[in-house]
Amino acid sequence: MNKLLRALTLSFLGLVLGATHLQAQTYPNKPVRLVVPFPAGGIVDILTRAVTEKVASNWGVPIIVEAKPGAGALIGTEAVANAPADGYTFLAATITTSVGPLINPQFKYDLRKDFVAVALFATAPNMVVVPPSLPVSSMAELVDLARRNPGKLNYAHTGVGSTNHLPVEFLKFSRQLFIVPITYRGQPQAITDVLAGQIQLFVAAPALLAPHVKAGKLKAIAVTSSKRLEDTPQVPTLLESGHGDVQGGSGWFGIVAPAGTPAAIVKRFNEEINAALKAPEVIERLRKAYAFPETGTPEEFTKFLNEEGARWSKLVKEANLKLE
Repeated sequence: MNKLLRALTLSFLGLVLGATHLQAQTYPNKPVRLVVPFPAGGIVDILTRAVTEKVASNWGVPIIVEAKPGAGALIGTEAVANAPADGYTFLAATITTSVGPLINPQFKYDLRKDFVAVALFATAPNMVVVPPSLPVSSMAELVDLARRNPGKLNYAHTGVGSTNHLPVEFLKFSRQLFIVPITYRGQPQAITDVLAGQIQLFVAAPALLAPHVKAGKLKAIAVTSSKRLEDTPQVPTLLESGHGDVQGGSGWFGIVAPAGTPAAIVKRFNEEINAALKAPEVIERLRKAYAFPETGTPEEFTKFLNEEGARWSKLVKEANLKLE
């Protein structure tokens, strides 16, 4: 009886593994949907398209990038978490979707529990800018002005837990500053108001800000990268400015799928993303967006997400960050 049971079990496992392998071989056979939980035209949208358009071209099957912004990335994240785990719906993941559950009680979906990691595909620094009308030209002068004028300066951010929210909040916490946060639905709208002088401080992708800095319409006072950017060599890093301890200023970009998505499909998509990241045209598109390609396995991205969760849990608690 035991031999028969073992034989049946092995036969069943063989059928399952065979079906999974066949599924991966025939995948995808229809358009794939990838939700970006941020407005179209932002850095997440730009970088995601740079990679997925190459994957779609190699596949011969469309990857439809759908912007689904709102509620600090909650709307798009929720849509993917509740989608079928069949390998045809994915989510563009960032630091915002990772930190969201730690700050926003309405953010019920955790990247480490409700999703499966597919690939980390890029990292990118940010730039700290102020309008020309603000009488500061460095981080030291900004901190001094904010300290002397509590509550009179504001800053723009596009969602709690974003890379234009976290670094300013940690700057405020560590330097005991009172700078008023103003929430925007997307970075383009925020940039418009910084240009007009209605917003005094903004942290965002150099791809969106550098043209205005070069034109003299914005002042860049720091970059969050480990070294100065080649395109704006006059702008010091946060470390050079004496604020190297400020956390959350640089972004990472990845792709996750609903929990339960077949491992063979996750592996297939991961391999296709890694292949796309080696294409010269993709590398160039990322370079123009001041981003750097990152390759690796789903297991490595899972480890990364777990480490991010542990690190931010500690920092959020220490700084008492929460949804306002």
